[in-house]
Amino acid sequence: MNQRMLCQLLWVLHSSYQIFNQNNCWRVGTLSEAEIARLNRLALGLRVLGALPLPWQQRCSALHEYPHLILETLLMWKQLQSAQQLLNEFPSLRDNHLILTYAAKAITVSAYPYTERRSLMAPVTSKQNPRTSVPAKSNFSNSLSNLQKEARRAFSWTSRDSGSKIAPKEMNRKRKSSGLPPSQRVAWEAMAGIQEDRISLASIDGQERLPSVTMAEGWVLTGDPIKDEGVRLSHRYESAPDIILFKALLSLCSDESTSAKGALELCITQMKQVLSSQQLPLNASTEIVGRAYHATETFVQALIYAKAQLRKIIGNTEMSVSTHKSRDTDDVSSDTGSSSIGSPHTNELSELLSQADLWLSHAELLQSLLGSGVVASLDDVADKESAAQLRDRLIDDERYSMAVYTCKKCKIDAFPVWNAWGHALICMEHYAQARVKFKQALQLHKGDSVPVILEIINTMESGPPVDVSGVRSLYIHLAKSAPTIMDDSLSADAYLNVLYMPSSFPRSERLRRSAEDSADVYKPFSAKDAPEDGPRSNLDKVRYVECVSYLQEYARPELLAFMFRHGHYNDACLLFFPPNAIPASPQPSVHQTLTPSSSPQRPDSLATDYGTIDELCDLCIGYGAMPVLEHVIATRNAGSSTHDPLVSQFMAAALTRICNYCETHRHFNHLYRFQVLKKDHVAAGLCCIQLFLNSSHQEQALRHLEHGKMHFEEGLSVRHKAGEAVKGIGKPVRGKSASEKLSEDELVKFSARVGIQMDVVRSFNDADGPPWKHSLFGNPNDPETFRRRSEVAETLVEKNFDLTFKIIYEFNLPAVHIYAGVAASLAERKRGNQLTDFLKNIKGTIDDDGWDQVLGAAINVFANKHRERPDKLIDMLKSSHRKVLACVVCGRLKSAFQVASRSGNVADVQYVAHQALKTGSLPVLDMCKQWLAQYM
Repeated sequence: MNQRMLCQLLWVLHSSYQIFNQNNCWRVGTLSEAEIARLNRLALGLRVLGALPLPWQQRCSALHEYPHLILETLLMWKQLQSAQQLLNEFPSLRDNHLILTYAAKAITVSAYPYTERRSLMAPVTSKQNPRTSVPAKSNFSNSLSNLQKEARRAFSWTSRDSGSKIAPKEMNRKRKSSGLPPSQRVAWEAMAGIQEDRISLASIDGQERLPSVTMAEGWVLTGDPIKDEGVRLSHRYESAPDIILFKALLSLCSDESTSAKGALELCITQMKQVLSSQQLPLNASTEIVGRAYHATETFVQALIYAKAQLRKIIGNTEMSVSTHKSRDTDDVSSDTGSSSIGSPHTNELSELLSQADLWLSHAELLQSLLGSGVVASLDDVADKESAAQLRDRLIDDERYSMAVYTCKKCKIDAFPVWNAWGHALICMEHYAQARVKFKQALQLHKGDSVPVILEIINTMESGPPVDVSGVRSLYIHLAKSAPTIMDDSLSADAYLNVLYMPSSFPRSERLRRSAEDSADVYKPFSAKDAPEDGPRSNLDKVRYVECVSYLQEYARPELLAFMFRHGHYNDACLLFFPPNAIPASPQPSVHQTLTPSSSPQRPDSLATDYGTIDELCDLCIGYGAMPVLEHVIATRNAGSSTHDPLVSQFMAAALTRICNYCETHRHFNHLYRFQVLKKDHVAAGLCCIQLFLNSSHQEQALRHLEHGKMHFEEGLSVRHKAGEAVKGIGKPVRGKSASEKLSEDELVKFSARVGIQMDVVRSFNDADGPPWKHSLFGNPNDPETFRRRSEVAETLVEKNFDLTFKIIYEFNLPAVHIYAGVAASLAERKRGNQLTDFLKNIKGTIDDDGWDQVLGAAINVFANKHRERPDKLIDMLKSSHRKVLACVVCGRLKSAFQVASRSGNVADVQYVAHQALKTGSLPVLDMCKQWLAQYM
């Protein structure tokens, strides 16, 4: 302040003192409280004006009675350094509410474009009355009004005192040299970046001069509440949103706590207004989105400032509390008191800090979303459900990075994002990147990972993207061939080849069965015999390897079926039979549910992470790949250079399990081949018998029987060698298989019966029916087996009596019953010569009673069906009783009486008499009566 200003100020104060004395108003109790308050405001206003820089003394001279409006004017015009000096000198002017009001204006986002804002900020041109409308109650009021005029004149400068002005640089140096507390230096550094709205100085004749500016320009406060309220409503900071101005304004607050709380509350309020769904609908224009994005930048910086202030306050509070506690550890009451005072305050600050974290997270998220062109509002991140909907919307729009960032900020599950991202990368054939994304997804997945992996496999199997270059070349070809397209059209197959659409239809069950039945069960399997008409995979090598990698790491139980589905049978079998090793036992899954049971099940020693042997066999049968499994096992057994007992034990158990599976499901062709691999000759021989029963023609049946006989002989040879090695061991070992329970005598019998069966098969041809109808094998106690053997024997009598004789005595069949049936059959067909030969063949092989039964069967047929008298056959009977019966059947009652009387058999004579009476043969009846009378 220059010397002239000081002199004029003293003159004003002296004049006011004389006025008060002249009116006798300076006596105690003669002024009202309102007049005293007005006088105090005037005195304070004069002091405030005196503390202002020269330009602003002139601007605010009309507000000398309103010191608070002077401060507000400085805030309006961003004269924060001057405002800080005033608050340091006059603490009573500090109004936190006023400061926070203008801090809110500093981060206010205008609803109009930037080009329109300047027109809204045009200065108010209406004349303002600097005087307040106070009614003149007394001479004091008139005197005070005159004093105001003198004060205005005192603070009005003209050009004549320009020589005594202080240069601006020197004046600024003096202002800067004023002592400031250390706590406010950071605020001054922040204020250094504010572009203050100062009136520029015009230089005339080397002297700096103020332009002719009055309080009517710009935003002017007058002291009139109505007009001032209108000015406040129209006031805006042209640079808003301005974070530097925001921080500088908050530094004027009374303390850091008020500043931090105010900053947080202002940010929350502004964000709710600017970033709501009403302001940012999904169809918002680019201009609205851009304005919201710039607002979020300001909000982020403001919230960071508030968060830093709160952390600083909490740290200072905790340090002061700990210092107070350690000052006197014995003073229990003091310690308790400090805790009771500091704890609630600290809790409140901690709660505010958590709010600051939450809103800062929302602001940062919206800043990133809006900056990347995604329309989002506070309502989209208000809760977890809304955030999940936003996440799904980002996934649908393929904004995966932003979706992950949204999940991180909103603390929601990011698994759907990583999963969808990985699937998208698979479709783009970026498999390495997809693995990274799926790894992230599976780390977040809390349930069973198998469904997730199967979904990945389905995406892989859905087919690779269309070969765009191939389609383009196809189009070029079609374009060039347009003139001759009718003559040389591109085939549909070529088009499908370009689109990577190979056939993937598996073989039908009918084809599989026919191939199985037509396969030569005794032909050694080779690699070239692998099924060629299995399902063709639409996966190339890269995609197939990717699928195997996922399944190996996360879903091993699904790998086996996947390999079969895509025709990699050999790889699937090698999962269970790795070279020179045994597969690892399955690891228990954390997702398996434990079911309480009274007796725990025994673990399957052959089970692996990929499944069980039965599951492997199911797939091999379903895809016709049993020969591949046989080849894998045979190759391993042939090329195994190790004699590890564990490996040998595993292979033996696996072969036994495979054989049991094939026997249970009646796959005897495969059963035989695995029994040969197992070197179980007896079981292989028994399996050949079953294969014989399943044969469809004679040649196949004979081949099965030949191999069965060979296996039984090999089994006997092995038994002999083993018997010599373990001679002396008497008791059988429990748990043996059915083939091992057969004794050597039983094996010899089986071998002999196989030979007989081969002769039986040779005795028939295909026209006589399938070979199983002539089978001699079966349970001897089964009536069906007995009936079938008897029929075979009866049929073979006429063709090969010697073979029939072997069958009868090998299988303990009733010879008489069979011969009688044959005799009756020959008699029925009137094959007398053959019957005679047949009787010659059987004579001596049966006793007299059986001989008579066989003859009786033929006699009955001749007598009853053909009405003939086979006298020759009757004479061949050995028993007189049989002869009597035969004569009666043939109607020869007289001959019957003669035979009966010669034999002296009373019963036979009585039988003949009864038949004579019945038929009316009186002469024969009389003879019978006379003989009976004489004999009796």
